[in-house]
Amino acid sequence: MKLAISRPILVFSFALILVFFGINALKNLSVSLYPNVDVPIITITTIYKGANAEIVESKVTEKIEEAISGIDELKKITSTSSDNVSIVVAEFELTKEIEIAANDVRDKISRLSLDNDIDSPIIEKYNVGGAPVVSLFISPKHKITNTKELLALNTYADLNIKPLLQRIKGVGSVNMVGFLEREIKIKPNNNALSKYNLTYTDIAQAINAQNIQLDGGKIISKDKEWKILSKSDKDKVEELANIVVANGIKLGDIAVILDSTKERRSFSSLADGEIQSEGILLELQKISGANEIEIKEGLLENLPFLRSISSDYDLTIVRDTTNYIQDTINSVSFDLFLGAFLAVFIVFVFLRNLSVTLIAALSLPISIMGAFACLYFFGMTLNLATMIAITLAIGIIIDDAIVVIENIYKKIEQGMERREAAYEGVKQISFALIAISCMLLSVFIPIANMSGVTGRFFVSFGLSLSASIIISYFVVISLIPMLSARIITTQKSRFYANTEKYFTNIEEFYSRILQVVLRNNWRVILLVFLAFVSSLLLISRLGVEFLPSEDKAEFDIRLVSKPGISMEKMQEESLEIQAYLDRLPEVEYSILNIGFTQERKVYEGKIYVKLTPYNKRDRGLQEIMESLREVYKPYSSKLDMDITLIEIPQISLGEDDSPFQMALYSFSDEKLQESLNRLESLMQSSGKYSDIHTDIKPKTPQIRLDIKQSVANEYGFSAKEIALAVSNAFSGEYAISYFKENGKEYDIVLLSTQKSNINDIRRLILRNKRGDIVFLEGLVDIQEIDSITSIKHYDRQKSIMVYSNLGNGISLGEATSYVENNTDSWLLDGVRYKIEGYAKYMQETNEAFIVAMSMAFILIYLILAALYESLLQPLIIITTLPLSFSGAFFALFISGESISLFSVMGLMLLMGLVGKNATLIIDVANEKIESGIEIAQAICEAGKERLRPILMTTIAMVFGMLPLALASGAGSGIKSPMGIAMIGGLVFSMILSLLIVPALFRVSYNLDRKLRNWYK
Repeated sequence: MKLAISRPILVFSFALILVFFGINALKNLSVSLYPNVDVPIITITTIYKGANAEIVESKVTEKIEEAISGIDELKKITSTSSDNVSIVVAEFELTKEIEIAANDVRDKISRLSLDNDIDSPIIEKYNVGGAPVVSLFISPKHKITNTKELLALNTYADLNIKPLLQRIKGVGSVNMVGFLEREIKIKPNNNALSKYNLTYTDIAQAINAQNIQLDGGKIISKDKEWKILSKSDKDKVEELANIVVANGIKLGDIAVILDSTKERRSFSSLADGEIQSEGILLELQKISGANEIEIKEGLLENLPFLRSISSDYDLTIVRDTTNYIQDTINSVSFDLFLGAFLAVFIVFVFLRNLSVTLIAALSLPISIMGAFACLYFFGMTLNLATMIAITLAIGIIIDDAIVVIENIYKKIEQGMERREAAYEGVKQISFALIAISCMLLSVFIPIANMSGVTGRFFVSFGLSLSASIIISYFVVISLIPMLSARIITTQKSRFYANTEKYFTNIEEFYSRILQVVLRNNWRVILLVFLAFVSSLLLISRLGVEFLPSEDKAEFDIRLVSKPGISMEKMQEESLEIQAYLDRLPEVEYSILNIGFTQERKVYEGKIYVKLTPYNKRDRGLQEIMESLREVYKPYSSKLDMDITLIEIPQISLGEDDSPFQMALYSFSDEKLQESLNRLESLMQSSGKYSDIHTDIKPKTPQIRLDIKQSVANEYGFSAKEIALAVSNAFSGEYAISYFKENGKEYDIVLLSTQKSNINDIRRLILRNKRGDIVFLEGLVDIQEIDSITSIKHYDRQKSIMVYSNLGNGISLGEATSYVENNTDSWLLDGVRYKIEGYAKYMQETNEAFIVAMSMAFILIYLILAALYESLLQPLIIITTLPLSFSGAFFALFISGESISLFSVMGLMLLMGLVGKNATLIIDVANEKIESGIEIAQAICEAGKERLRPILMTTIAMVFGMLPLALASGAGSGIKSPMGIAMIGGLVFSMILSLLIVPALFRVSYNLDRKLRNWYK
């Protein structure tokens, strides 16, 4: 402290260094909505063309599950087996690094032996909240009327637009919805086949044999070497017609050759007002840690060029999440500046001295810049959690500054010279400053070490606050005394003289109250205790949720039809549903996507609806969604389609973002289904849930060909030959050859021109080795059956996921508790369940909060016990901590807010803030007693002396947090509950602690003195 006062240039340089590094950090910090979180989840995707769900399950999924089940720290395995594809998801404990988890999975999969016709598994790291940052919709300016125009659109998007988007800094991948890959289709004429005695197998073999390019090795002479290339592949699609299929018969004579696209399994449509256009949606996904704002800016920089080379197409930016991110960050930045101004204003009102207020105000930008520098140093991002943390830190910073400068000011008023007052003022309060800072760190360090996914999200929250506390401490013990020793003045203004009597009256009033309190110690303690208990009773009436909902002006409409529906029919019905949205004045645009998942399920679609901003419409998001639910009920019945409206959450968790999610799993299909039926009945009868649905899909219509083995043997056919002939004619999944153009390779497939009914299968021609022509219907029995659409596993058992929205006024915590408390009525023996989605994270948050709170209590007690060299006095301070919860619960209840992740963070923050009031009173009371003043009088003088700084710091913090509590717009759903909880807790705990701390100190002092004498 003497060093700081005597060497002003050193202190000034220290402050400028913090500001310099802070400004540099702000320029370079990545901006995102939430902190980067590497959750160790690995996905394994395997393609098995031509296999149904049951075959995929047995030949792929179960083998992969068995292979990876022995990996260390594996938490759970889930999987989906569908036609042609297996998706296995391995989730590991958070203690396992994601890179190690991915390498362990790759190691196990590399040793796995799968059939030759199964593609190699693709292993990827899953990104929590990995929704597209921004999307670009490309559509033709004129309606597509033929295959050539459709192919041109898809080829252009794939070769011209996608590569440019992939080169934007921070873009990890570009997913295309509605994209149809180029494909060369060979469609033989059945009459020509009969005429020339040919089969589909003959054509496939001929094309494969003649459209070929092979490396032939090298010729090496003494001076030179040549590569040998055997080339017979075609350079133009038209040249394929010249391939000789049989003697004198060319491919062009018996088949139509189409330069076309693959069978449509994906579709995208943009409806903007009265215009509805089909096109391709390109979704830009970021790599982990990338700056989302930079990705958007990179797209905007490239957009003029993209439009200049795309004269035939319209390019439209849609589903831009960065607008919400930028608005949220800007909103929190405004809250930060407004909170700082209000806090400084309160300091001026209390101290009524411009020089003192200026000194206190200077500590804010310097400490905040230092905090930004720490964020950059620790590799964190500028996100909602870090910005809220720094906004909340304003109260802490101004609190530290007030405590120091107010004490220095009093010393000057007592007649000390400014330098001496600066030194003595800081010296006298230094013990309390250390105690307060250590107490705050005892809270925020456990926050930074909270377990679970939520703990990972708030590492940056705790570290940001911890950095702010440490930097603030060094600023107030160096910069403030240095400035106070030089520029502080004690000249009283007229405003000071006119208002001082009010502050004096408040102090006298509190002094009289203290005297009453000290005469009724136990009664006061009992009354405060009863107030605390009554607040706890409110918890059951407060809703509990993971993240509060917010009007983000967007929602999804999930469409699920019956498996087996054609793409054409699904488009027609989905477009009808989308078209209704154009009638709503609140809708800006909507995007319909069909077959948007990896499985490319034609019977599933999703409509993303973007509304006008909340302040430009009369109806709220929930009101609009509820009215649409009623509108779409007749559509659901008429179209035989499940239509579910889902609010898009703060963090997307996958395909289905319904708030309530539960997994049921068992080895017994019958018990699993019965438990599901009972659970759905319970949920429907309760009225607490809406839009109840599962991931079980109705069976898909299937034509099964049972080969007549004896007949097939008689005619000389093997089962494989028959299956291959059918696949060549009707599948289109297997390429018989390839066509190369501009360095890219496209599949050549063989398809029947007639594949619209069962009779087309019956008339398929086959030829045996003897040259006999046979129709397929004589070799097989044809049956129409229903086949399983997909098979779900949870920890290697058959599983069902149950989803639902919540009824009006029902919180996620209430919905979850209701189901768990009634397991006797729906859960059969042998069936297990797991809460998933937001509810799982909510439970993790509650558990982590209890652990962090317990750790904070223990750390605070041990640190204060060491500082005070007392076992009882720290208990007095700790007693005030839960009192802040009472105020928070009352405030949340009155405002109608729920307990959520961020309000829980507010409770943790309160624990550190409210203890300072008790610390200030106890610290001064001890000094008074040591100077020989009687206990009761010492408490009264300490309370009177510390009342003004306690009021000043608390009100300054309250005003600093008012912008959060009164927030509207982007991020308000998260900020507001936290601000309300903080303000309620601060005010309530200030009032109660001003009463209970003196009472507790009085009743415990003698015992504390005896204990000190004993262990000393």
